[in-house]
Amino acid sequence: MSKKLLALTLALAMLLTLLGACGGKPDSSSGSSAASTGESSSEAASQPEEPTVDTSETQSISIFMQADDVPEGTPGDDGAVLNYWKEMFNLEIEWQKPPQGSEQEQLSMMFGTGDYTDVIDLGFNTENLSTLCQDGVIYELSEYIDKYMPNYKAVLEANPDVKSALYDDEGHIYSIATVQENPKQWGGLVYRRDILETMTGGNIAFPSGNNEPSTVEDWEYMLGLMKQYFDTSGMPETACLIIPASGYFSTGELMGGFGIGGVDYITDDGKAAYGIAEDNFYNYLSKMKEWYKKGYVYADFASRSQDLFYLPNTALTYGGAAGVWYGLAANLGGAMSLPEYELIMDVQPINSPADTEHGIEKPLGIYLDSGRASNNAGFAVSTACDEEKLIRVLNAFDYFYTEEGSCVRTMGLTSEEGAAECQDYIEKGITKGTREPNSRKWTAEMEKNTEGVTAFASDRMPGVKVDYPARESDLIDGIYYTDVGHEAWTKYGNANVFPLSVTFTPEETSEINTINTNMQDYANGKIANFIIGRDELTPDTFAAYQQQLKDLGLERYLELRQAGYDRYLARSK
Repeated sequence: MSKKLLALTLALAMLLTLLGACGGKPDSSSGSSAASTGESSSEAASQPEEPTVDTSETQSISIFMQADDVPEGTPGDDGAVLNYWKEMFNLEIEWQKPPQGSEQEQLSMMFGTGDYTDVIDLGFNTENLSTLCQDGVIYELSEYIDKYMPNYKAVLEANPDVKSALYDDEGHIYSIATVQENPKQWGGLVYRRDILETMTGGNIAFPSGNNEPSTVEDWEYMLGLMKQYFDTSGMPETACLIIPASGYFSTGELMGGFGIGGVDYITDDGKAAYGIAEDNFYNYLSKMKEWYKKGYVYADFASRSQDLFYLPNTALTYGGAAGVWYGLAANLGGAMSLPEYELIMDVQPINSPADTEHGIEKPLGIYLDSGRASNNAGFAVSTACDEEKLIRVLNAFDYFYTEEGSCVRTMGLTSEEGAAECQDYIEKGITKGTREPNSRKWTAEMEKNTEGVTAFASDRMPGVKVDYPARESDLIDGIYYTDVGHEAWTKYGNANVFPLSVTFTPEETSEINTINTNMQDYANGKIANFIIGRDELTPDTFAAYQQQLKDLGLERYLELRQAGYDRYLARSK
């Protein structure tokens, strides 16, 4: 079971990557044309003039980076792609990877002590980048990008949406970002359709008449069948529906069916909103309370505060003891089946249930990946680097914005790039590289290989994340479930999540963070108590809850968020 969980989890490119060991013989002059991204790819495909940077001396670089979710001691610091890249630019890398769960704390400690690594993964940063620059922690990069990152600059200029996401209102840029060519939703709500087939003898009949559960009434039909199934299963612990410990999905799942976006979202008329303070949130809470009382909602949800929302109680989900949860694209179809126990699961994507009783005919869009690039998915360069080292760092990272480099970081090495000499590739059955030379076409070996693509690549590094084709081994009964899930999860749009690329002044950031922390500290415990029944839920008690959020600064919070969003729209034009 644990092996199945690890294998499926590693398949999620946005989340995890496992690197092998290899020694290629790269040519530092290769891959000079910028990668093609977006509709403006013809501009990006031009060949910018390469800067002259002396790489004759070995340069050591320290990098603070989020650790992968793999067992301690697993090779992963310097693998196939990174060894190829390091040799190309004559680099040595010293990694600082904090234990999982301590990344934000360790990053804050680094900022506090002034003992910075040369390069900093911004994935767990909560500080305003402009403030970090003003405080002498990181570099402002616009002039350096112009001079030493011609391929990154070409990608930015060819893709206005990416450029507006990464530059602030003053025209400053602080991060070397990951740019996605065509982002696909990697996870969302899923349900066990096989349970419904079993309980109805193959005659599933949703009240709406649809083939998939799409309304609250449909969900109650589904959850009722699941409860009957689990009640007679003999399993010691089960869950028809697993929700986060807070009682809601901050990205908007479930709430979207009640006419509410996530915690921070944009209404149809362009206004910043706070989902858990909206009037319709009362209808959501009332339904969750009702479902909890009926035994539909996982009884122990409120105690699972350490669970990641996309990996909830894996003992239940991977053990065949859950009906609906937030799953991954890698979970879809029969991927989670347990043939050793004669359990064939059919896991299918599902969207939020429309609350038709209260006039909601279509859920709001809940697409988590609200842009092709953000400063949170990038690296900053600290002032621990002198200018000479800074230039070496930028010159090296610029490779990952070339067509060759973007394919290398995302898909792995070709035979010409040294894959045939890579022991880790060979051990995984790849002797001729993962892709054909100078192309995005998989080799015959890679088409059939069942390892996740990220086992051969370096998807944590910044650069262009190319949109590669599905492999034969990615298909289940001829179906590519990544596309199936993406279509289902984004069916109702992807514009409701508050854009991650909205920027705020240092003063605004400080005020926003303080207010939000106070509101979250109050709301999260209160919401769970409403659902469980520890606190009475009535129109009056909900109104008191809303008033407390206002007293904690909700209106000022929304005012600041709106101002930032309006500036974002202005610079995006």
